[in-house]
Amino acid sequence: MVSVNGLMTHTKMQVDNIDMWIRKSMRYSIVKKMAGAVMLWGGVAGIAFASDYEKYLDLRAALPSDKAAESLLTDVDVYQGKVVSVGDRGHILVSTNNGDSWEQAKVPVQYLLTAVDFVSEQKGWAVGHEGVILHSADGGSSWQLQYANPHRVRSDEEMNQLTDEQFTKLPQEGSPLLDVWFRDDKVGFVVGAYGMFLGTEDGGKTWNDVSSRIENFDGWHLNAISAADNGVVYIAGEKGVLFRSDDGGENWVTLAGPYQGSYFGVLTGPGADDVFLYGLQGNIFKSVDRGETWSKSKSKASDGLMDGVTLGGQGVMLVGNSGVVLTSKDGGSTFSMQITKSREAILAIEKLPNGKLIMVGQGGVQITAPSAK
Repeated sequence: MVSVNGLMTHTKMQVDNIDMWIRKSMRYSIVKKMAGAVMLWGGVAGIAFASDYEKYLDLRAALPSDKAAESLLTDVDVYQGKVVSVGDRGHILVSTNNGDSWEQAKVPVQYLLTAVDFVSEQKGWAVGHEGVILHSADGGSSWQLQYANPHRVRSDEEMNQLTDEQFTKLPQEGSPLLDVWFRDDKVGFVVGAYGMFLGTEDGGKTWNDVSSRIENFDGWHLNAISAADNGVVYIAGEKGVLFRSDDGGENWVTLAGPYQGSYFGVLTGPGADDVFLYGLQGNIFKSVDRGETWSKSKSKASDGLMDGVTLGGQGVMLVGNSGVVLTSKDGGSTFSMQITKSREAILAIEKLPNGKLIMVGQGGVQITAPSAK
């Protein structure tokens, strides 16, 4: 996951250029959001990326750095005894000793990576800018590019030859994928900017546009996808968009969320049907019935909240911008607030096997014990 500011800075120029093309095009009056296959420069649904992607994708491998664990990291995942974190410049770090030391993985791109998810000790996926999807089959030590959707420079003639469906997909080119979740080693989903919603049923060998499964006709950014232990899956994004699947991602219902601002994350638990939404301006909402009804949690936070974790029992912790750390001991009804000394943004948090917590963000890796306050 990344901050909205980071996302908007990255895509503003692309949006301005696309708006110019739309105004010049006779299709402007009939452009509509349409469901269907991802069409990458005349490609067909199911391909990993078009044959000419190399002309537009920077395939320089991530460079080794002794400071990688101290640089911007955006997400972290813990599977059994292995910890994997992703971040800036294509950095992917792997630890097998609760974050005491790190090995930098071999990664084929230098783009900012935004999310990572492992389904076994060996198999994991990471996503990021330019629509890249990476896969590891060796526990995170090395990664291969499965999919990409980089921005393509087109002539006026090429623009006029685009189909209406290709035309409506232009904002997605070069935009970031923001989160990834796999149900098992075959079925997985990624979400991203401008309503990008991709799915695979073969472990990422092919990816398809599955945005027709949700009602997001305006193409709002989809910031997070998360699943509960009972198999219920949630997607949340900007403008209060919120969706739930009760069958592992095949079918989705639109939920009436409690807020029309942006959600940056979804956290399930501690109860079986409990789910939290959090995002802009420190807003936190809790549901105890799978998102059917919501109540606003009490906290003093006013900064954006980026990630969260349940701590066992009724414990819940949320983290965010400006070093905000929120802790609840009553199941998320109320939160106490602490601020880290550095005040640097914390973008992700996970529990380690040794009982400590790992937080990653603007200042890299932090290891801490659960707060007693």
